[in-house]
Amino acid sequence: MSLLTQEWNIQARALQCAVSGRPFEKGERIYSALYWRDGQYARVDLNEESWKARNDNIEPLSAWQTDFVPPPPPEPETLRKDDAESLLRRLVSENAPGTLNARYILALMLERKKVLRQVERQRNEGLSVLVYEHLPTGEVWLIEDPGLKLGELKTVQEEVAHLLDGGASTDPVLPLNPAPSAEQVSETSAESPAA
Repeated sequence: MSLLTQEWNIQARALQCAVSGRPFEKGERIYSALYWRDGQYARVDLNEESWKARNDNIEPLSAWQTDFVPPPPPEPETLRKDDAESLLRRLVSENAPGTLNARYILALMLERKKVLRQVERQRNEGLSVLVYEHLPTGEVWLIEDPGLKLGELKTVQEEVAHLLDGGASTDPVLPLNPAPSAEQVSETSAESPAA
């Protein structure tokens, strides 16, 4: 069974320790862990004392530490077209198999913009899943790595641009400027006049 076959809801960082109940303070070092409990993922956020006192025999699927940042005040409701983050949120919540590549590219875009931070890569039954922390809110995002080939990137970039623009554009959104393949180099060499 795939890690992502059941629905995964993005889980925000808690405002208080799951064990002591004490609210986190701004800048406090906190520890986050992802567990598999009762057939679903469960996120636990702990202060340093609770983390050190936990049962070491129960290993989390993933664990990381960060400094607590209080959540920003809620934004006023406005109608706007999708940006990379809101589009990724929507695609993750829908969990449609046809959006796997787009979700991966959007996560990479947000990682480059320092919105998401990869905290771990998990492998299970041949499936590679990236565990990201959303830096502004502390939410955990699970993004499956589809194993894209270099030749597939342009098409996926165009698909993501199309989704971001509401269907109005096909310009690539993530120029990666990949190194040319050996085949492309040999074709270029064959076309170039000899000196």
